Amino acid sequence: MRSVTFRFLGLGLVASVGLAACMNGENATSSRADPATSRSGQIVERDIEDASVFSRREPALWDGRPSLGGAWVAHPDAKTPERVIIRNMTSGQETIGALFRRERMNPGPAFQVSAEAANAIGILAGAPTEIEVVALRTEEVQIAAAATPAAEAGPAGQPEAEQTQQVQAASPETPDGEDGPMVAAASQETRQSRGGFFGRIFGRGTTEAPATDQIETQSLDDQIAAAPQPDTAAAQPAPQPAPQAASTLERPFIQLGIFSVEANARGAEATARDAGLPARTVEGQTQGNAFWRVVIGPAQTPTEQSQMLARVKSLGFTDAYTVRR
Repeated sequence: MRSVTFRFLGLGLVASVGLAACMNGENATSSRADPATSRSGQIVERDIEDASVFSRREPALWDGRPSLGGAWVAHPDAKTPERVIIRNMTSGQETIGALFRRERMNPGPAFQVSAEAANAIGILAGAPTEIEVVALRTEEVQIAAAATPAAEAGPAGQPEAEQTQQVQAASPETPDGEDGPMVAAASQETRQSRGGFFGRIFGRGTTEAPATDQIETQSLDDQIAAAPQPDTAAAQPAPQPAPQAASTLERPFIQLGIFSVEANARGAEATARDAGLPARTVEGQTQGNAFWRVVIGPAQTPTEQSQMLARVKSLGFTDAYTVRR
């Protein structure tokens, strides 16, 4: 009866050691900081609303006709083309578009809205809707280092850094896919216990049983010799186009339009390419709103830029204008 009792106590102690090891390993893994949050000193660009350039909240009207140029609005107070955020004050929908000067005033609201802008923010044809249009400006910001709270402690009341150091110092790193250093240490301790204290109780020897899993090793030279050799004749790199010289113009690109639907942007790009113009689509995002710009260029001289602009407008993009990038 006494031997049976000792046997159950031994099994319970082994299970407790293994469970504690697994819990310690899980806590050590979950307490590691994300490397992406610790990067600092990185310069990123973001768009901010600049009401000093342009800001209006007035009714707008879409006349129901299709239009080119993507998402845009026109207002008589606009001085130069601007990239803006357009908000429907009734539904809360918003999109990124372009602002142009409205040359001809018709009876009704001052804001004229393109078909794509109206669809993006939920304006019905012939139904005046209050919108807000604010100019956007790009600024550069530096990401500060993410501060780690010193008071944040683990389950043992120790800071995370100290716990991580203790876990790493307890046993060496193990390859991916294994149970981790703490579980391996617990298994080794269990085997030693079976051959030591419990071995003396149950009459087992102190010699540890040999491992059943054998690892097959192969030298690095044998691996290289066994690996298939690539065909160097067929692996020639494809010729790369020569880099284009940087333009000296302040605004070397021509923007066809800003689109809220990628398919419409790709269609405008294809139209410009078919006409022999070097067009590309640039994807962006501002305040959670995705948009796609179609630009032509860069032009190297003012004469070349004038010819490009005339060609673009002949395709129907009459509101195209020059941009820096």
